[in-house]
Amino acid sequence: MKVTKTKFKDLLIIETDVYGDYRGWFTETYTKNKFADNGIDIDFVQDNQSFSAQKGTLRGIHFQTNPKAQTKMIRCARGAIIDTVVDLRKGSNTYKQWFSIELSAENKKQLFIPKGFGHAFLTITDDVEVQYKVDEYYSKEYDRSIRFDDLEIGIDWGVENPILSEKDLNAPFLKDSDTNFSIKVLVTGVNGQLGYDVVKRLNELEIEVIGASRNEFDIADKEQTQNYILKSKPDVIVHCAAYTAVDKAEDEKEKCYVVNVEGTRNIAEACKKLDAKMVYISTDYVFDGQGIEPQSESKATNPVNYYGQSKEEGEQIVRELLEKYFIVRTSWVYGENDSNFVKTMLRLAHVKDEINVVNDQIGAPTYTKDLAVLVCNMIQTTKYGTYHGVNEGYCSWYEFALAIFEKAGININVNPVPTSEYPTKAKRPLNSRLSKDNLEKNDFENLPQWEDALGRYLKEIQ
Repeated sequence: MKVTKTKFKDLLIIETDVYGDYRGWFTETYTKNKFADNGIDIDFVQDNQSFSAQKGTLRGIHFQTNPKAQTKMIRCARGAIIDTVVDLRKGSNTYKQWFSIELSAENKKQLFIPKGFGHAFLTITDDVEVQYKVDEYYSKEYDRSIRFDDLEIGIDWGVENPILSEKDLNAPFLKDSDTNFSIKVLVTGVNGQLGYDVVKRLNELEIEVIGASRNEFDIADKEQTQNYILKSKPDVIVHCAAYTAVDKAEDEKEKCYVVNVEGTRNIAEACKKLDAKMVYISTDYVFDGQGIEPQSESKATNPVNYYGQSKEEGEQIVRELLEKYFIVRTSWVYGENDSNFVKTMLRLAHVKDEINVVNDQIGAPTYTKDLAVLVCNMIQTTKYGTYHGVNEGYCSWYEFALAIFEKAGININVNPVPTSEYPTKAKRPLNSRLSKDNLEKNDFENLPQWEDALGRYLKEIQ
């Protein structure tokens, strides 16, 4: 048998081997083990058959909502049809797009339609018989239709006045439907700043999300990771979990490596098995911080501390194993759900009269709520590659601290000091400016200015 992928995830064209002689022909339209060998391991529970007497009969757009959604496999046993499906999965990069194919008794093609699609067909001959298998029983309670001529979908049927049932003629438009399909997104590191905000954003978009912490599985444990992810079957994994104790990493290199390198490999291998997209959150620390120009996405990496080295190795693994990936480097992040520089400054202001802050490290403070919007926009596309996701503008840590106190209405002395007077276990890059060229090339919106983001954040936490 031959299985052809389409641009729609899991929507497949199937052609089984046909054996013929002077008497006619024979084909196995469905053989469970052969289909399973081709990744179609479905337990079909019902076979249906319809007959349409006239050319120009249109049936659809039909589907059943969750939890009674149906996987379908369609073939035309007599005559010919234009079989059409529309992707109804929120968050899919083909959401609301449609696909058509001619199925006929002559070409013997079949269309495998996963859950989350609306289905319809138009007869292009008289006397048409259509047969299809489903993996869920018919349910009147969950049976739904969408108008065939919904402009939001815009299917070109190639016929002006199709023959319709009363049900199909009076079906609601998509905007009025209670359709509840979505892609599934798994977010690791859900208790961290970015993971927390990505989950919140996905919930706002009504995209199904699984937020995973170490309580669900340990990413450093390959078997645990594979079992959890393969059972969950996400369409996308946003990998936010990481070892982020930059100074401790110099003394705990093995622990850092296991999480940031081996853990990332375990996640990427699971993505490969599922043909899932992966978002890998990386860092400005993969660069050496030399010069004053923004670091481009294509610039050679050269980390100056072990944490940066471990994240760089994670990037390499993702690139080597996957084609469907987004590497998103960010810097100086702060958010609602964990400790960060902003919270530290506010806390110190209550116990100190003055604070020393370095003024020769330059970068972009990044609000995880803004970064989460970008990440959630990315996963709904196929614009794969390496990106820099940071708020607009640059400042020093010293200037960042001044802005925090000014916007918070706190009067405190802040003294600028060079990095040389503030030694740390791990060396920090002085230039953490990151270019956003790839965002602009791929029509992603840049994040708001860092001062604007800071003001919104302070209102959130105060």
